Amino acid sequence: MKTLRAILVDDEPLCRQDLRDVLLGFPHVRICGEAGNIAEATALINKSMPDLLFLDLSLGKEMGFNLIQGRSFPGAIIAVTAHAEHAATAFDLDVADYLLKPVAEDRLHQALFRAQRKLANPKTVRPAPKFVAEVAGKRVLISADEIHQIESNGNYIFLHLTDGKAILRSTLQAVLRRLAKNSFLEASRGRWISRAQISGWSRPSSLNLTLTLRDKSTVRVSRRHAKAVLSAITPPQIST
Repeated sequence: MKTLRAILVDDEPLCRQDLRDVLLGFPHVRICGEAGNIAEATALINKSMPDLLFLDLSLGKEMGFNLIQGRSFPGAIIAVTAHAEHAATAFDLDVADYLLKPVAEDRLHQALFRAQRKLANPKTVRPAPKFVAEVAGKRVLISADEIHQIESNGNYIFLHLTDGKAILRSTLQAVLRRLAKNSFLEASRGRWISRAQISGWSRPSSLNLTLTLRDKSTVRVSRRHAKAVLSAITPPQIST
């Protein structure tokens, strides 16, 4: 079995020690460095070019997400966290797996298998972002491709789905940052529409625009946003 060169990133030395102890049962994993913050981890990655990164998602006052957002890491990442609610964001960032502290040997075995599979298939398509939201009093995991509309209301976001609505406590900008660029269009202040759900539109006047969605519902676009939305959904004209 190929040896995997790994880096441990965690701001708590005892947590790094715990992970080292569990990794003793996996001789094909060789630890080539440890870091306690993002600056140390960045320098270590650039120097060692590891195959595998064990990344704590909460590094004191820093977030482990910041280490991998906006940068390309050629290896596989296994997120390590004490907070289960971070799982959705972890998968959004294309990690191989995530582990809850304290790390159990059987889960580590599974995570390493997924990491090896990812290393063998580096061009795997990234999954759609996922959100942990509440539906009928239960917390569920919702994929971005299930969302028809996004509606902001104070400190809460309503996600319009095929079978109703989900709610999560967040800011609108935090939700939009996780979505693929241009996948949602702003129809009015605080309301965004999935571009993939738009099946048609009507324009009774030069100032009014109404979108028809695939579920047959309609959404009126504000005058302020009509021009931008129409430009985004209208195929370019071919000159002859």
